[in-house]
Amino acid sequence: MKSKPSVRELRQNDMMAGEGLSLSLTEQGVGKEVSDKARDREREKELERIYKEHAPMVYNLCFRMLSNRTDAQDATQEVFVKVYNNLSKFAGRSKLSTWIYRITMNHCIDRSRRKRVPTVELEDWMNTSESLHAPKTNHDTRIALERAVETLPPSYRGVFVLHDIQGFSHEEISDILKITPGSSKSLLHRSRMALRKKLKEVWRLDEPTPV
Repeated sequence: MKSKPSVRELRQNDMMAGEGLSLSLTEQGVGKEVSDKARDREREKELERIYKEHAPMVYNLCFRMLSNRTDAQDATQEVFVKVYNNLSKFAGRSKLSTWIYRITMNHCIDRSRRKRVPTVELEDWMNTSESLHAPKTNHDTRIALERAVETLPPSYRGVFVLHDIQGFSHEEISDILKITPGSSKSLLHRSRMALRKKLKEVWRLDEPTPV
């Protein structure tokens, strides 16, 4: 007949069991730490890939919207901070690039409004032709166009930059700016009218004075 364990033996067994439990918990903690570090490394690689793939376009949009290289560089960094902080909220209902460009445009529009860039008055946009019909492109014309684009209200400048400069379709713009394709077309029409009026004034000033 097997004898009952002594009190001392019971205590030793309890201690061994406790040590085994502590070791198991420690191993679990180490395993979780390793897993967390692995996930962090994978996240860093993913963020680096996203930055390399989209940074040139983001900077280009920022520069076109803000017309200043320093502001564009700062805005690009700020945009990617927002991208990193909100990446977990990206639901995948649109392309990642569309989501990033939406953040970029919204950020630039907000930044432009804070700077209070001078804008064209809405009543000046009426009764002008839709297309720009600019004369032969040259350096002076390009400078004049860039300066005229700077005077557009941020939301109209955004559609003009996305469509006529970056080459996005109205459907893509509607996804980026969360507006309808019809609204995109309307805003583009008005921005072109405003630019044509502005450029006509510049070119008229450049014409020789009649003698």
